[in-house]
This record gives sequence, structure tokens and C-alpha cells, in this order.
Amino acid sequence: MKIVMKSLKILTLAVIMAASSLQSFAQDFKEKTLLTVGNEKITAGEFLNIYNKNNVQSEAIDPKTINEYLDLFINFRLKVKDAEVQGLDTMKSFKDELAGYRKQLAQPYFTDESVIDLLTKEAYDRSQYDIRASHILIRCAADALPADTLTAWKKINDIRKKIMKGADFSKMATELSEDQSARDREANKQHPAMKGNRGDLGYFTVFNMVYPFETAAFNTPVGSVSQIIRTDFGYHLIKVVDRHPALGKVTAAHIFFTFPKNSTAADSARVKSRVDSIYNRLNAGEKWDDLATLYSDDKASAAKGGQLPPFTSNRLVPDFIEAVYLLKNPGDYSKPVLTSYGWHIIKLVEKKTPGTFDESKAELKQRVTRDNRGRQSQEVVVARLKAEYKLYEDIAVLKEVTAIVTDSIFAGTWNPAPDKIASKTLFSFADKKVTQSEFAQYLLKHQKKQEAENIQVYVNKRFKDYVNETILSYEDNQLEAKYPDFKALVKEYRDGILLFELTDRLVWTKAVKDTTGLRVYYQTVKQKYMWPDRKEVSMLTINNLSSERDAAIMLTKLEKWITKKGKSLNWVKTELMKDTLLSVNLTQEKYIAGENALADKTAPGTNQSEISTKDSKTLLTWAFCERAISPEPKTLEEVKGLVTAEYQNQLEKEWIEKLRKQYPFEVDRLVLDQIK
Repeated sequence: MKIVMKSLKILTLAVIMAASSLQSFAQDFKEKTLLTVGNEKITAGEFLNIYNKNNVQSEAIDPKTINEYLDLFINFRLKVKDAEVQGLDTMKSFKDELAGYRKQLAQPYFTDESVIDLLTKEAYDRSQYDIRASHILIRCAADALPADTLTAWKKINDIRKKIMKGADFSKMATELSEDQSARDREANKQHPAMKGNRGDLGYFTVFNMVYPFETAAFNTPVGSVSQIIRTDFGYHLIKVVDRHPALGKVTAAHIFFTFPKNSTAADSARVKSRVDSIYNRLNAGEKWDDLATLYSDDKASAAKGGQLPPFTSNRLVPDFIEAVYLLKNPGDYSKPVLTSYGWHIIKLVEKKTPGTFDESKAELKQRVTRDNRGRQSQEVVVARLKAEYKLYEDIAVLKEVTAIVTDSIFAGTWNPAPDKIASKTLFSFADKKVTQSEFAQYLLKHQKKQEAENIQVYVNKRFKDYVNETILSYEDNQLEAKYPDFKALVKEYRDGILLFELTDRLVWTKAVKDTTGLRVYYQTVKQKYMWPDRKEVSMLTINNLSSERDAAIMLTKLEKWITKKGKSLNWVKTELMKDTLLSVNLTQEKYIAGENALADKTAPGTNQSEISTKDSKTLLTWAFCERAISPEPKTLEEVKGLVTAEYQNQLEKEWIEKLRKQYPFEVDRLVLDQIK
């Protein structure tokens, strides 16, 4: 038994060693140089990557296909070499275009797709509902000092305790919230008098609120008050009042009755009487559009039958939205609805509810990426990079920089003396060390006029940004070294841009603009573009005769003029046009056999006629064959597209022949045989 186990162990080790050797051989083989163009060496691995990308359906490598593709690949590399020699890769336009493509290609490396996918699914689930909520806000800047943060937190916590003991949320919002919309506001130069909302934010759905607030609202049961929530605005308490299946995007119309300024109870009663009267007339069968046009106080929409622009649940006051929820079918209209603006009768025109996840996914993913919540994805990447590169921050050294920053930085004029800025290492990661002076230069560059704040808070915020930007920039510069696929893809784009630019200059645009060269080339190939036997036939057509009998009478007249009196078709047309009721057309075309039945029947020097009906109109056609035309080349204008394409191919062929003589290249046949 021991002998068997020992044999199995030896066999297993042999297999592992063989597999390792094969893997090592394959890796070594891919690094071997297959093609040399000038001083550029292209490995077997580079060639195979491009070959496999363009031959994905092949089950096995075909030696013949490899040879053909290698020939094309050599031409491609020679063209790129020529572009480099001509300096196209040093042009600003080229560098800018490549940088734009590289930036797009790099984006996935700075995004955690698993986070984006989770946020996209979360956004879809939330898009299925509308939330109505009220809030209380105690303001606290996102970068406030710990002491200020604690003061704000204690204040909101005391309010929550009172609410949990039975205090009315709306009353607390009106009295204590630092969101000024909660309280009535008197008119001033900026706005008219406004009634406070007592903390009521109305209805909203996904993306309508900042992400932390949205998350808390969707996670709080109806009728409950949330825990304390922190956003960039400060601390919030949220009371969820209602949760409703999503309204989606709605188009509605309304007939609106406003209250007079400084209205009395009697005024209100008169407005209520008006709206009830119109509602009764609707019920009696009068047309909505007529009543909206005549009686609605919203003159902007009245002219359109009261129709409003499409809206979602967060766009209008909650009383209006609640009435819309009750309308099920287009054409349904509400009972009179009172809002803070006046009385409305609302009619549903169209309702588009959210689609399926598959239908919505692409748009939601885009919105997640653009929204603040998308930062979570980059934050995950930054945290990973900090750990990977072993980031170290020296807070004591940072305090030395903070000490030399003055309030002048908020005026955009901070400019410390160079001898005040030390060069101690502020933070380090990977093989990079960043000094105090480098951070000071960053502060100098990014200072601007702004509202003054605590200097320590300001510097800490800028420092965090600087560290993140520096480490992301470092990673961006490492992408080609860390990710061979990325390096290969950027090189493909680079070479593709160069190839396109030079080919456009020497082949595509040249073939179009070089009219002399094109005409010379046409003379060498025109025998390939021949017309077969043709006839040149003049046809006179009278299009709007009332009957076949009238056509027969007209035919007799034509025979008299043409065959007996020898009148030309041009004369006949002029004569017929004197009758303004007739539609007459005269053409002279060249026809090949089978192209026109009447032309086929007309022998050279003879006439033929035909009476036909089209779209209830009777047509008379008289044909005269002017001559027979023997086979001849088509003119350049007739075949310009085909000849231009052929000329381009010829220019490219000549260009490749020149390149193969101009630039030395060599294929390692031993490596090529290994590929095959």
C-alpha cells in the first residue's frame, strides 16, 4: 500500500511539473519576437492576441489563415511605422484624441462594478414607490469641527426624544426646524408671502433627494420617525407619512380657480361655487376643452385644454398628486381638489409607470454613476488602492502646513514665503513620497474667493482631496504596467488613430481630391465598366387624359402631326401645352434591353405608342427611337463611386509596395512555425 501511495505521489508531482513546464514554455513562447519592423519588435503573444480577436469563430489555427493574416499584419505595422516617421504621433490633435480614448478605456479600472450593480438594483426597487415624508433639519456643515457637530447632534437628539414622548412632529418642525420652508414667510423683494409647509416635503421617489436622506426615508415604515440622519446639510429627523406605488410620469390637464389676493371667506365661497358649477357641467356632458378654455384661471394651460407639462410625484403639491393617484384611466377627472394655490378639477391624459428592470437598467445605471451615490464605487476603489500601496499619512506634519495657512486663502491671495514651507514627507505610498511643499503648491493652485471657514477644517478637506487625487493619478499611470490587456487595447487605439489619419491623407482623401489622377486611372480601367447594346428613345407622355376614348383621339392627332406633317416632338409638346388642362412630359433617355417595354418594341427610326391607366388616370405615351448605341464604356461620372474605390485600392497597393521597400522587416520563421 505504501509503495502504491508513493508511486501516486511521484506521478502527481510529475504531472504538476509537466504542466508547469508547459505553462512556462507557453509563456516564454509568447514573449519571443515574431516580427521586427525597423527597431520595433512584435512578440508572438501580441500577434496572437490580435489574430484571435479577429478570428473568434475559428476552432483551430489554420496555417493558411495565419500566413494571410501575418501578411496583413505586416502591412499594418509598416503603415504605423510610416505614420511615426512622419511625426503624426507628435501632433497635438493626435495626442488629444488618444488621451480622450484612453480616459474612457480607463474608467472601468476606477469603478467597482459590483457596487454600481447593487446601487442600480436598489434604485430600481425604490423607483417602484413614491414616499411622502416630513423632516426636521438642524444645520451642520459636512466638514464642521467636532465641537460644532456635537452641538448640532445634541440639539436634534433632544428634539427626537420629545417626539418619541408624544410631541407633534409638525409642531416641532414649525418651531425648531432650521429648514425655513417649515414656517410662514412674509413677502419681501425676493419672494411673495409664503405659507410654511410644517416640515411636509410632499411626495418623492428615487433620485429626488440626496442619497442618505432617500435611504432613510425608504427604510422607515409609514407612520414612524427615523433615527438621526446626517447629510451635507446637517442632521435630519424624517417622518414617513405615506408610501404609494409609483405614479411614474404623468400628463394631466386641470381647470383651475384661484383665490383673489387678500381674499375673504365670502371670496372663498364664491370660488368654491364656481368650481362646483363647472364640475356639474362636466358631469352633464359638456366638453372639457371648452370649459377649460373659457373658465380656467391658469391661462397658460387653458389654451391647450388645461394640459400641463408631464410631471412626476415630486413636481407638484401633495394634495394635487393625491388626487392624480385616484385617476385610473385616461379621460377620468377628479372631484374639485383644494390646494394651497386654489381649486382644481384634474383630468388624466396619460400615465407612464416605471418599466421592468431590464428596460430601465441602462438608464438607471447612468443616473447612479452621475449621482452622488456613485461616489461609493470610487471610494471602494480608493480604499483598496490605499491598502494595496500601504498609504501612510503624517498628521503631525500636516499640522505644520495648517499653521502657516491664513484667512487670505479665502480671498484667493494666500502666498506664503518659500522659507516658511518645509519639505518633510507629508504622506507616502508605494514608491512615492509627497512633501509639505507639494501640498502647499496644491493649496495655492486651488485657492479661490469663497466664504471663510475654519482653517483646520478647510485644510483637512483639501488634504483628503489631494491624497485621493494623487493616489488615483498614480494608479492611472500604472495601468499599462499592471494590466496587459489595457496596455494592448490602448496600443490598438493608438495605432488605429495613426493608421486612419495617414490612410486618409494618402488614400481616401487623395483619391477624392486628385481629380486628374482619377481621370488618368479611369482611362486604364474603363473597359471594365461597359454599357451593353442600348437605344436612345424620346418619349412624349400625356398624363391626365379622362378616358381611353380621349386617348385614342389624341393618338390620332399625334399621328397626323408627327407622321404626316413631320412635326418634331418638341413642337408637339409646345402645341399640347397650350391646353392648360393637359400634363405633358418629354424625355430622351438611353435604355438597355428589358428596362422599358415600350422602348424594347421601338426599332431605330420608328415610332410606337401605348395607352395605359394609372391611379384612375389614362396615359398616352408616344415613343421614337433616335438611334441604336453599340457597347461603350460608361462615363467617369456614371461610375465615379466604383472607380474611386478602385483607385483607392490602387493607391494603397502602391503605398504598401513603397513601404515594403522603404522599411526593413523580418519574420522569425521558427517562431511562426511554432504558432502554426
